[in-house]
Amino acid sequence: MCIIILFVVLAVAVVMDLLFDKIYNEWILIAIAAGLSYAAWQNGGYGVLSAAISMSVPVMLLYPLFRIGTLGAGDVKLLAAAGCFLTVRETVICLGMSLFCGAVLSLIKMLAERNFIQRMKYLLAYIYDVFRSGEWKFYRQDAEDRKKRREGEIHFSLPVLIGMVIYKGGFY
Repeated sequence: MCIIILFVVLAVAVVMDLLFDKIYNEWILIAIAAGLSYAAWQNGGYGVLSAAISMSVPVMLLYPLFRIGTLGAGDVKLLAAAGCFLTVRETVICLGMSLFCGAVLSLIKMLAERNFIQRMKYLLAYIYDVFRSGEWKFYRQDAEDRKKRREGEIHFSLPVLIGMVIYKGGFY
């Protein structure tokens, strides 16, 4: 039952993300409430503590990507909410699978848009600039152009759902 709730939470978040370009906080709060309630029902206070620890894992690991602008806050919060339904180990595995799926979808998008070389040049220039200056910078190409064409961006909620289905659905 728990896994069905998790898949519904993620599927609704994907639809929200695709339609509105954001995952609403109200939905994240509903997901967290459902996950914590389930954890409390299963294992009482220990379950809530375990769920809270699992929730913190994606926040800690993904904060640097959010900070430089390569990942949205909604994506981080969605993975934290998913952590309520998982153990710490499962959360880390699903996070890794989500990042892998995101990389594959990004590669497909770059190949379809025929801008793989351009995006890789930008990435390497960004990495060089960060190392040269010694400070983290916001990862943005021409902001106006990216707003118009959404170049180089994917809705990360989709790789999260795919990664979760692969792992928890028994394909892994």
